[in-house]
Amino acid sequence: MDRPLDHHLRRSAEIVAECADLAREIARLQARQAALAHERVALLLDEVPTGSAGFDQAERSMICELAAGLHLSRYAAAKMLATGHVLHERFPVTLVALQAGDVSLAHAEVVIEAAADIPHDDSAALAEYEAQVVPFAAAESRARTKSFAESVAAAVAPVALTEAHRRAHDDRVVTVTEDGVGQATMRATGPAALIHAAYDLLTQEARTILDAAKQASRDAGDDGRPGEERTGEGWPGDGRRLDQVRFDRFLLKALTGRVSDDADIVAALRATVQVTVAESTLLGRDDRMAELDGRGPMDPELARRLAGAGLSWERLDLDARGRVVRTSPYRVSEAVRRQLRARDRTCRFPGCRQPARRCQIDHNHDYARGGPTDPCNLACLCETHHALKHPDVDPRWRWTAEQRAGGVIVWTTPAGVEHTDAPPPRVMFVETDSVGPRAVA
Repeated sequence: MDRPLDHHLRRSAEIVAECADLAREIARLQARQAALAHERVALLLDEVPTGSAGFDQAERSMICELAAGLHLSRYAAAKMLATGHVLHERFPVTLVALQAGDVSLAHAEVVIEAAADIPHDDSAALAEYEAQVVPFAAAESRARTKSFAESVAAAVAPVALTEAHRRAHDDRVVTVTEDGVGQATMRATGPAALIHAAYDLLTQEARTILDAAKQASRDAGDDGRPGEERTGEGWPGDGRRLDQVRFDRFLLKALTGRVSDDADIVAALRATVQVTVAESTLLGRDDRMAELDGRGPMDPELARRLAGAGLSWERLDLDARGRVVRTSPYRVSEAVRRQLRARDRTCRFPGCRQPARRCQIDHNHDYARGGPTDPCNLACLCETHHALKHPDVDPRWRWTAEQRAGGVIVWTTPAGVEHTDAPPPRVMFVETDSVGPRAVA
């Protein structure tokens, strides 16, 4: 017999539901604000056409007028006007979803930004893009929507997006800014796959150092003394946080490290990177966009180079919807882990973007309670969300997760509210005789 919900859990569920209603109402109001922003831009263009004498001054005045009236920065005012105008001019499906409160303005901005390189005159590609992305955005977080939208954009306009990614490689740069009070920031901008690979490598090395310090402390019988302060993930014998160790490793490599050939840094990489690339692209028969798992599309030429430099790589078999059904070669325990990471790609809590390679493998139905060690009962969960369903958690605060057909996981809050998370599809090309390549998910 189900126990009745107490006042606190019942009220908690009511608060979340009311916040969701308010979010939909806010989206509808933001859609109205976007319509007014579009109207204001239309007034400007009607009075002073783009490129005509005085346009720059008129545009500057319009932006400053909005900034002063709404107490916004000039940048924020310009973005508000641009978003409203572009929504009405190029993204009718996204606009309708915003007006209905199905997506937030933040989601709409992601949809617009990810499609920046789709040619303005390619209405078919843009329509295909919105048909794929908007329903996804209505059911997912802004972060997941960003990754998926970038992948769909790469599929519906592969030539344009490939050129954009190659420009990103050409435009790679390192800059330094002074932050004051003895601090400065070094910023490296370039291909996402290489930046994430470097960050992942630094993270692995930092965790190894901290784990070694932790084990050394335990071996010495020092698990921390009462009243002793620990800083973040630091332990006696090291004391640094993960971020601090990562920074120290970065500087050590930057100041003293050597790469065999500065022109081919890919060959020196030994980080863990999960990239999805079509076999035909890997063999050089076409230039379909590859995908950096959990992040979005990447240059196919870079994907080929990574595959050539990698110590190992796996083949994924996909179903018609782009979901992983098996991996090869097959070895029981590791094969299951590879399949789960390939299928899930990120932590399987709704909206979480922690990459699967940094997650724990969870038995959705607890192993201690008879749950099988099988993909239909396993999923990748980050440490934070794994802890939500731990058997030791008080039932008042313990979540449950049930895996259903197709790898769909239904999470249930302590108050009994269900949230569904489906495995993210991979965007694929389907060749058609009449239209050419199109994206499916």
